[in-house]
Amino acid sequence: MKMTKIKNLFYLLFIPVALFIFKGSDAPDEGMYPLSEISTLDLKTAGLKIDVKDLYNPGGTSLVDALVRVGGCTGSFVSEEGLILTNHHCAFDYVKQVSTVEKNYLEDGFHAPTKKDELPAEGLTSLITEAYTDVSAAILSAANEAKDLQERTKLIQKKSRELIAEEEKKYPGTRAEVAEMFIGQTYILFRYRELKDVRLVYIPPRTIGEFGGESDNWVWPRHTGDFSFLRAYVAPDGSPAPYSEKNVPYKPKKFLKVNPNGVKENDFVFILGYPGRTFRHQPAAFVDFHEKYQLPYISKLFRWYIDTFEALGENDPALALQLSTRIKTYANTQKNYDGKIAGLRRLHLVEKKQEEERQLGIFINSDPQLKSEYGTLINDINAVYKQIDELGRAGLVIGQMRNSVIAVRLGTLLVDYFKEIKKPDNERRAMFAEKNRADLHDRIKNSFEDLNKQVDIIAFERIVSEAVNFPELKDFAPFQRFKNEDNMMANPKNFAANMLNGTFIKDYESFIKMMEDPANADKIGNDPVISFVNEINEAYKPIEKKNDEMTGKLNILLPKFIEVKRQWQNKSFIPDANSTLRLTYGYIRGYSPADATYSKPITTLRGLIEKSYAGGDYRIPKKLRELYDKGDFGKYVNKDLGGVPVAILYNMDTTGGNSGSPVMNANGELIGVNFDRAFEATINDYAWSESYSRSIGVDIRYILWVTDKIGGASNVLKELNVL
Repeated sequence: MKMTKIKNLFYLLFIPVALFIFKGSDAPDEGMYPLSEISTLDLKTAGLKIDVKDLYNPGGTSLVDALVRVGGCTGSFVSEEGLILTNHHCAFDYVKQVSTVEKNYLEDGFHAPTKKDELPAEGLTSLITEAYTDVSAAILSAANEAKDLQERTKLIQKKSRELIAEEEKKYPGTRAEVAEMFIGQTYILFRYRELKDVRLVYIPPRTIGEFGGESDNWVWPRHTGDFSFLRAYVAPDGSPAPYSEKNVPYKPKKFLKVNPNGVKENDFVFILGYPGRTFRHQPAAFVDFHEKYQLPYISKLFRWYIDTFEALGENDPALALQLSTRIKTYANTQKNYDGKIAGLRRLHLVEKKQEEERQLGIFINSDPQLKSEYGTLINDINAVYKQIDELGRAGLVIGQMRNSVIAVRLGTLLVDYFKEIKKPDNERRAMFAEKNRADLHDRIKNSFEDLNKQVDIIAFERIVSEAVNFPELKDFAPFQRFKNEDNMMANPKNFAANMLNGTFIKDYESFIKMMEDPANADKIGNDPVISFVNEINEAYKPIEKKNDEMTGKLNILLPKFIEVKRQWQNKSFIPDANSTLRLTYGYIRGYSPADATYSKPITTLRGLIEKSYAGGDYRIPKKLRELYDKGDFGKYVNKDLGGVPVAILYNMDTTGGNSGSPVMNANGELIGVNFDRAFEATINDYAWSESYSRSIGVDIRYILWVTDKIGGASNVLKELNVL
């Protein structure tokens, strides 16, 4: 799901970093392996039938070249003409953008019989990993010039921007990113080919792509056809280019072969993809903060949003369509966070990590040299997190104000824009660099598509009414007015209505016109939204300063924490995920989620039909029922299972960002598309276990059956070479 990133330093402070040291001989029972480590793994013994170089070959072509980062998801090329297979929920927002109440592709599905009929997915870009370089020495050299801890954080950011600019200048048409693989120690520069013209090809109806809705989200057994076909285009000369009728389909170096025969239980499988963030190497205090503050605050707020927004759209189809992406995003996160909270409590993970750190302290104190170097380390880390705890939900509240209230989001963006354009281009934040101007305009346009005054007032009132009672925000100046009961504007609803009635932030065209004239930077201060944004920014400065200082301290402390932990356990660690390309492997395997139960790893169409009688989230298209009743399963039926396979379960290590990742068999053939985890596996971001960590994919046989029998998309099947 596409989500606007909250540019909030306090929030970002708690995004963990990764360890970039792993040796195959120390392989743990989990793994999101970086490209550089694939050759160290004993994949042949695990069950791989092709050469490891067929997976990743730095000097040639391999399966890695068929992978593509699609927005915040993963996809794979499945034809020589740039056809991409990913999840339905990854294309959801772009389908919504081209839908209307009268022509609702989100509900009814979309099929382009020819390339001329394909619709642009405006704002969606795709990235293909081309190269990576260790730039640790350059970044740490710059960081060590810092006069204090706050400056250290800023110098790392500045040097990263410089390296990115140099790489992109050297390789026109590419995008570079610096990934912090091991905080304060290892930094990798990734270079991507960026494809800016992506179009919709075949999208199944929502009742298939979202079958089960929130009732089944993060649940097994599953029967969701969570897939979509897109296509990437480039200029006639092969260079990346924005949408144009003259563009031609992209020719990937490699595309995946589809195996229409699928898989069976215990088959070896693997995934290549772009997992988002995991937190497994963080100390107990980090996990404790998440359990106490971040997870419950966001879960509670998002649950309220969902219920309120669904009620708003109940009798208003246009508003329901406008709010559909936000509701889906909130619902996905809210249930995920509930699963994390339950998992943390079930595993007593904070207590286990605290005990681990107590044992680590004994190990440190048992050796004079270790005691000299690391003796105060755990206390120093806990002291930093004590400061973080004192700030509590402050950053989360401001992050939600800047993101959920769309007018405030746009006002914040405009204020930041006018500040950033005064800087040299290579010193600006990435979103405000000249090279990203088109992306910035797309972001603004998408925000205006979500802008609704009524919804903004409701969101503003909810955030403020709760936040004024948080002790950590009792002195936060912009909220003081809401404690003065004698003032009509003390009512958050009245204040928000007054603010939104008086602002110029009403439509995309006038906003862009205002933004493009730098002279307007000094003219907008009296706008009520801009005025409120400036108040927030000013009051938040002391918190931002503390954030930078704490990040600087952790930049020094956490590498030591991992290093001494490595010595204690006498093993290396694989890196936490950070949206860079990774491999994970495992087997088609069921599990026992509760006492006296066992869940098989493959569901069938029969289970989908049984659920469909409940209606609601389990509605299905009339055509699907007719096909089932006639037994029209074509060549996609599996005799051993007694029907068409729908979803598959496996013990691979995945997280957010792996949505849309291709699931491949031992021969490197595509047999499914990853889209979810079981509820017990939402804890994967903090801890992984073979006993409960299960991920879910849609079986290729169901994808082909739907595309063929329901979509009638024979052009897609021919392109996949499965007819």
